[in-house]
Amino acid sequence: MADPIQNNFASPANAQPTRRSFGKMIAGAIGIIAVGGLCALRRWYHSRSAPPRVIARADEIPVGGSKIFQYPTDVAPCILVRTAETSYVAYSRICTHNSCPIFYHPGENALECRCHGGLFSLADGSVLEGPPPRPLPRILLEIRGADILATGIAET
Repeated sequence: MADPIQNNFASPANAQPTRRSFGKMIAGAIGIIAVGGLCALRRWYHSRSAPPRVIARADEIPVGGSKIFQYPTDVAPCILVRTAETSYVAYSRICTHNSCPIFYHPGENALECRCHGGLFSLADGSVLEGPPPRPLPRILLEIRGADILATGIAET
């Protein structure tokens, strides 16, 4: 006579998941898909180009002067510097080290972070000295008539 307790256990070859374990697997798969979708949505959102925005008039800033503006959103501070009669450069005003504000330092022709002594090149935004790990993001500019427009952020 067969043991009734032995017949209640399936052999490993025929093992089927219980409803509870199957539900856990489905919930885990849905969670992974949701997280992946959110990551893809975030990447897409940040890869969109921002619309052009007038940030200054060409005669508004003297040579060697600067102006603070917001781009690509109203909470993203940037700095525009007029380096010559017809030349301008613009960068994010957020230090890549600790997110402190950047200031134009005309004496050194550089951008300075006063929090920890970071210094960035005005020519290309690269780190000249201090703890910042990356260069400043450069804002792409276009001059249309007397208007200076921010047209995007350069890929680094």
